[in-house]
Amino acid sequence: MSLTEGEAARYARQLVLPGFSAGAQERLRGARVHVVGAGPLAGPAMLYLAMAGVGSLLVDDAVDVAPGDGDSWLHGASQVGQPRTLSAIAELQALTTLCRARPFGTGSQPTAALICAEAVGLAREAAERARRGGLPHVVAMPDGDGGEVVVVPVGGACYACGSRPGSGTPARTGVGEALGALAALELVLLLLGLTVGPSGRRLALVLGRPEARATTRLPGCACASGQL
Repeated sequence: MSLTEGEAARYARQLVLPGFSAGAQERLRGARVHVVGAGPLAGPAMLYLAMAGVGSLLVDDAVDVAPGDGDSWLHGASQVGQPRTLSAIAELQALTTLCRARPFGTGSQPTAALICAEAVGLAREAAERARRGGLPHVVAMPDGDGGEVVVVPVGGACYACGSRPGSGTPARTGVGEALGALAALELVLLLLGLTVGPSGRRLALVLGRPEARATTRLPGCACASGQL
């Protein structure tokens, strides 16, 4: 379905970007993104995706809002103790009617995944589920003053191959927001087929600047032969 007048007006600035088009905006509208995590790292990412025009965000977080979640941009002091998933959805729905936010659950049919889990083990598990499900995905992982964003297209080197061992230190103030926004941008590029090369890439955030390199498969990894 073509863009409505309201959608064309809302996204007018990005529709004139080189390489972008109404067709690209329609593809974003049709995307259903499984977002793993709804804390300080995922908050800015979800806001970015919602405002960019992604049609559906399927929010997946099993914990409650904690006092430190105020940096997430989606939770405030009044939401402490509420389920993170529901708090995030309520805020997203209040901000825009052009993005449908709902809990991820049985029967959800995502077309891509954004993984902002706050522990390496959880991120690896979520990334492996996405790979097995044939979903393109992006994983953001903080590491103190920096962190990494790993982009995994379908058939590309998996997160375990592309990530750097040792990441996972909680992000300092401001770093998580930058990392989440960078991950959301990479997911938009992935959804639109604008990433460079089929293998995937890793972006390291160092002193506020991203440094990118292509990812390669580790010898013997299951992703080399598409094993499930």
